[in-house]
Amino acid sequence: MFPVTAVIASTEARPMNASAYLAIITELDGQRSMLRLQGELDVSNRERLRRAISSALERHPPILVVDLSGLSFTDCAGVSVLVWAHKRLAGQGRGLVITGTRPIVRRLLRLTDLDTYLHLSSPEALNGDPDESAYI
Repeated sequence: MFPVTAVIASTEARPMNASAYLAIITELDGQRSMLRLQGELDVSNRERLRRAISSALERHPPILVVDLSGLSFTDCAGVSVLVWAHKRLAGQGRGLVITGTRPIVRRLLRLTDLDTYLHLSSPEALNGDPDESAYI
């Protein structure tokens, strides 16, 4: 059994001005760029994701994959960056694929009806040898 103080310490809210931890790992290859997110995506770090997406798009990949499997939380500000990226890529005839959504993130996408707007895919579909044109 864990001491009560450890449970209390783990449930403390962080101050409103503290930034959430977010790691963005970029993987590039000829056909697509992939951003793997780890941690929490919210209003305090959404601009970091926007800059990472812009940087990945400088290589002009036909497909940008955003892997959310390491993301434990996002708010509407974080989701708005994904919508921005989708619009930007669609306007250029390219595609955004979102993969690895955990239940908490999938629930937010479903509640906002963005699960029908954004292209969600499973990691297995991207790791095989799919026809990538199906993701655009």
